[in-house]
Amino acid sequence: MRRSRQVILARRAVGTIVVAATVSVAAACAPAATDQHPNALYTEGKDIARWTLPLDPYLLSDLQLTKAAYAAALTVDDCLADKGIDDPVPYVDIDAAYGSDVTVRKWFDLKIAQTHGYHEPSQQRPASLEAWDDFQRQASTPSEDEAFLACRDAPATVSPGYSNTLMNFTSGLAAAAYSGASKDPAVLESAAAWNACMADVGIEDLPLTPIEMPSESVRQRLGLGASIDGPITEPTGEEIDLATTDAECRDSSGFTKAFYDALWTRESSMVEDNEAALVDAGAEIESITSEIDDIIAESRAR
Repeated sequence: MRRSRQVILARRAVGTIVVAATVSVAAACAPAATDQHPNALYTEGKDIARWTLPLDPYLLSDLQLTKAAYAAALTVDDCLADKGIDDPVPYVDIDAAYGSDVTVRKWFDLKIAQTHGYHEPSQQRPASLEAWDDFQRQASTPSEDEAFLACRDAPATVSPGYSNTLMNFTSGLAAAAYSGASKDPAVLESAAAWNACMADVGIEDLPLTPIEMPSESVRQRLGLGASIDGPITEPTGEEIDLATTDAECRDSSGFTKAFYDALWTRESSMVEDNEAALVDAGAEIESITSEIDDIIAESRAR
């Protein structure tokens, strides 16, 4: 059975992450930490336009996750060559690819709706990462799988990765805040207004809250949720139109603001309650990120 290298190498770079409530609900540029106090980035207050939230410094950005997988692939290059697999990792400047558009969480807003429709955040990739994404999606034979696994797990090719414990702790806090915010009275009230706004769109299984969009019938009609190993399709005009109406209803109903306020309140409380642990988590993330950067820099210097 042939499978993509992405499947084989992924567990080496990063562990299983609790992301159900964090990956698809917010969009924010991740600012750099200025000191060791967990709330230092947020002393100037909320910024709903950038969707910044108190736990952002302790969640991994898509840039960090991409570089972790890239570094893991680089560490096994020589080992694979020794086993007769001469297919080196393509050169990609990941930092340049992302530029200033480094996201921690993606909130479904009007701009995303008009550009990407309901396509998942993982599909909203910088175009200049295409060579790396294609490399990951390459199918491998059973013998190649065996070589990849042996090289991946060899002590000589150990590369740094963000641990399950680290990521599940920080993303778990965000998930708990998300769950609580979704049940906030102001959020539920605005969700009802959103539902009324969407009533004439013609969705047979229109959910009570926009958090559950796109619904199953919408996903089936638009062909959403394809395999991560398959080609990334472009959103259709129908998808863009529906998503745009959805985003406009979220804003006009007050849902977007109510949900953001509820999230901010809960995440602020979690930062205060877990200050010491979050300082440690932030330091660990910074250390691992630095090691990953070193691996990539050393590879380019060869």
